Amino acid sequence: MEKENDKFHFPVLIYDNYCSSCSKFANVIYQLSKKKIEILGHFDIERSTELKELVFSNYPNDPTRMFWYVKRDRAYASRKGLVQVIMDLIGINLGLIRYENVQLVDQKFSKACYIGNNFYSRYGCGDDTKSVIKRISYLIRNTDSIRWNA
Repeated sequence: MEKENDKFHFPVLIYDNYCSSCSKFANVIYQLSKKKIEILGHFDIERSTELKELVFSNYPNDPTRMFWYVKRDRAYASRKGLVQVIMDLIGINLGLIRYENVQLVDQKFSKACYIGNNFYSRYGCGDDTKSVIKRISYLIRNTDSIRWNA
């Protein structure tokens, strides 16, 4: 019988696809990884919902407040996620890490912000310098990691 997580490609970067600068960040990671790190928007498709239900089933906080870098047994958020992404990008580009190529499916990159709540107005969403600085500051100040049942 196929395990639930066998239908997912790892690693996966889950990002805020309602944020234009976050969408650009995710796309850059996808390109720098030579299309080996899958990217899924928090609010995107059924596939990202299924993965989030699997990974965050016991996570007590709102996972959409941060980007997540998900591997087979652990998920890293914000600052810890950035460290893991950088380490994997180096490994991929030096040929030390081998991941399968992944094709993007139904990606909806935000070209504008959907400011429908206080989070976006407080922590920035756009491509302007002030918003990008707010997002980077939030990323650096917040971090988390969780083990999940691979």
